[in-house]
Amino acid sequence: MIALVIFALVATSQAALTLRLATRIKSVGTGAERSAALMEYMNRLYALPYDSLAARAGCVTTTRGSLPNTRCITVTTSGTTSTVRLVLTPTNTALKPDTITLTRRRQSVSPLS
Repeated sequence: MIALVIFALVATSQAALTLRLATRIKSVGTGAERSAALMEYMNRLYALPYDSLAARAGCVTTTRGSLPNTRCITVTTSGTTSTVRLVLTPTNTALKPDTITLTRRRQSVSPLS
């Protein structure tokens, strides 16, 4: 009887630890997916020519993949500098939105001699 009680205590402790570990692994995986999505979108914006940035402004909703989300891009231009703000809002309301801001400057082209 004592062995059974000890086994029950150990098994219950093990189950609680396993549940906590599984929850943590899931949250780390979700964070990695969000970081990857942000990097993908930012790399796309970096690859665009300066004059094409304003055309990317707006919101797009993605329902496929492991992280359904809405991404909103705003472009603010002042002279030869554009500030691009990307807000990634996961469809899952338990996850907070992420924001990244980048500044792009128009390259000055000097005439060839």
